Amino acid sequence: MKRSLCVLVLFLLTACSAWDQEEDPTGKAVTVLADGTAIPLAVRAAGDGQTDREHREEQYQALVEQIEPGDIPYIQLGEQIEVHLAEEDDADYELTDVILLPDGSYKYKMPDNGPQMVGISGGAGSFELGINPAAFLSSSTSDYEPGAILRGFRLSGMNGGELQDIYFVLRTDAGSVGLSL
Repeated sequence: MKRSLCVLVLFLLTACSAWDQEEDPTGKAVTVLADGTAIPLAVRAAGDGQTDREHREEQYQALVEQIEPGDIPYIQLGEQIEVHLAEEDDADYELTDVILLPDGSYKYKMPDNGPQMVGISGGAGSFELGINPAAFLSSSTSDYEPGAILRGFRLSGMNGGELQDIYFVLRTDAGSVGLSL
C-alpha cells in the first residue's frame, strides 16, 4: 500500500510540472517568454474543426483553471513577447488577443483584437505587447490598476507541417489614457 501511494505521488508530481513548455499532439515543443519569464501556455492541433469563438473561450478557461492565480505572469506594455518553436522553420502566425475575466471567460462579447501577423524565422519570433483598446471599455476603476487586465492570446499557424493554435494568458495594464482627458 505504501509503495503504491509513493508511486501515485511521484506520478502526480511529474504530471504537475511547470507549464513553461508544452508539446502539441504532433510532439513539437513550444516556449513563450517575456523578459526571460516563461508564460504558461497550451498547444492544440487546429485542424479539429473546432475553431469557433466558444471553443477558443473554452481553451482559455481550461488554461486559467490549471494555473495558480498568482502564477499568471505580469508583463508590462511595450515588452517583447518571444515565441520559440522546436522546428526551425519560417512561418507566419496569426495573433489574436482578448480581454478575459479571472475564470478565463471573455469579458466582452466583441471580436478579438486583431488579427496581427507574427513572423517566425528559424523557429523564433516576437511581437511587442501593445494596448488592447477593449481594456478601456471598463467603468471599474480597479481595472485601471497595474496588472489588473487579464489577456488571452492565440497564435495560429504551421509548425512542422501541422496547423496548431498556441494559447497563453498574462496580466498587464490597461494602458495610459494620457493627460488630455
